[in-house]
Amino acid sequence: MFLVDDHDDDERRVVLDVAQTLARDLSVEVRQTLAFELRRANSLPFGLADLIARDIEEISSPFLMQTTVFSDEELAVLARELSESAKIAIVRRSRVPDVVALAIAQTGGERSVTFLIRNPGAELGSACDPLMQRFETNKAMMDQLSKRGDLPLEIVERLINHVSDACRVVLVERYELDPALAGSLNESVKNIALLRWMEDASRGALNEYIRQLESRGAVNARFLADLTRRGGMRFFESVMSYKTGIEISAIEAVVRSDSKTHLIKLLKKAGFKEGAAGRLLAALDEGRHVTIPSDTD
Repeated sequence: MFLVDDHDDDERRVVLDVAQTLARDLSVEVRQTLAFELRRANSLPFGLADLIARDIEEISSPFLMQTTVFSDEELAVLARELSESAKIAIVRRSRVPDVVALAIAQTGGERSVTFLIRNPGAELGSACDPLMQRFETNKAMMDQLSKRGDLPLEIVERLINHVSDACRVVLVERYELDPALAGSLNESVKNIALLRWMEDASRGALNEYIRQLESRGAVNARFLADLTRRGGMRFFESVMSYKTGIEISAIEAVVRSDSKTHLIKLLKKAGFKEGAAGRLLAALDEGRHVTIPSDTD
């Protein structure tokens, strides 16, 4: 098309006037043809380019995928303001600069953000944090993110607890993480999820869970102390009731009293020896002041 080539100023001005008129034509086919031809133009008046970018999907998308007439900042504004289909067109560009990736991460839907993550030409530095905040519970998306090789280390350490086991192994190898760190981080997240469940579960459900653990010999002092110091007071009380046969209301009263003498007697009745009982008392002291993180923390 004429505007793609070099011409003198007078000729170019005339053709631009025609293009401005065509960009407002009632015919979708006319506007679509214009946008498709102008996608390769080296420069366009901002008003004309912006008009095409904000048109309907079949007109704007091919243009947004290829045009180079917008600055990074202008493209970021469009990425924030346009529809999801236009966002997808933007993130399918061969290069998505950091400021544009950030705009998509903050405002895009699941589809556009997934396209962003999959695009090797996307610069995700600033986008990683909002992306994690918005989509960390979407395991499929987190798995896709884990396949990239350009993630900041602090993002990798957060990401490792939100991906599949196979992707976790890849992360550890690619970013040379300490496998022990990966394991401990994952175990920590599992414990938090367990504590959230314990906070809301009925006493009956807790007793059934404890019964299953006991059948495997898993209710040991270390496990109980770890959950108790993390805020698992209800679990501690239920374990004491299960092991001693004492009514839960009486157990709750002993725990509330914070009487070391009565607590030691209770722990011994539950079968814990002196050393283990001491560790559990220390865990109780810590757990009283802990708030279990919510899903949104």
